[in-house]
Amino acid sequence: MNQTWRKAVALISLLIFPVTINFFSPYVSIDGAFQGIVSGSVLLFGVMLVTAIFFRRTWCSTICPNATLSDVLEGINGKRVNRIPLRWIRLGIFTVWFGVLVMGFVMAGGIVKIDPWHLTESGISVDEPMKYITYFMVLGTLGLVTALVGKRGSCHAICWMSPFLVAGTWIGEKLNLPQYQIHSKPEVCIACKRCTTVCPMSLDVHRELLIGKIRSTDCITCGRCVDVCPKAVLKAGFKR
Repeated sequence: MNQTWRKAVALISLLIFPVTINFFSPYVSIDGAFQGIVSGSVLLFGVMLVTAIFFRRTWCSTICPNATLSDVLEGINGKRVNRIPLRWIRLGIFTVWFGVLVMGFVMAGGIVKIDPWHLTESGISVDEPMKYITYFMVLGTLGLVTALVGKRGSCHAICWMSPFLVAGTWIGEKLNLPQYQIHSKPEVCIACKRCTTVCPMSLDVHRELLIGKIRSTDCITCGRCVDVCPKAVLKAGFKR
């Protein structure tokens, strides 16, 4: 993946975040659920799941508003993280949120209507000065966790959206569909391990590539490992 284009798209996503934040919001989805409303955020989470069937977690490196923030903060705290315990924290947060979401629809008697603009009637999420407090609190929380934990700390520990992308990835794998992923030619690898060093998701890329592709659902197909490889062992593209 061309890093210039990836970073440009990610930066645009961050710049328009004041407009789109409600569509990523767990609060908006729950508020709508208790009224039987499928809000814009619920629809977006559904889109994430479907697109991940073919593109795995490319969303995280390219379209997510947190991508640019994570790239910048890597210069402050670029240490690798222990992904496993952080994953359990993330799944715990997701389980509680998703449970409340389902409970909301049940208490509302099911789905009453679909309203993509629920709580975003003006079309802009941050449409008054007080809402900037929420906006900066969200950015501050994401940034603080990453700065304290390490590479993409907030992605590993508190992202409530990544389980949808992981689920979509899993569905695509089980259906044996072509997916956009990093695959390799392990026979020409010289074991320099530069790919592992630059991985923003703290993956052992070198170990992964020895089986012919990166299978971990933590891979966000950013392509940084592809770019740094001196022997063109790695390549990004669609593959079953």
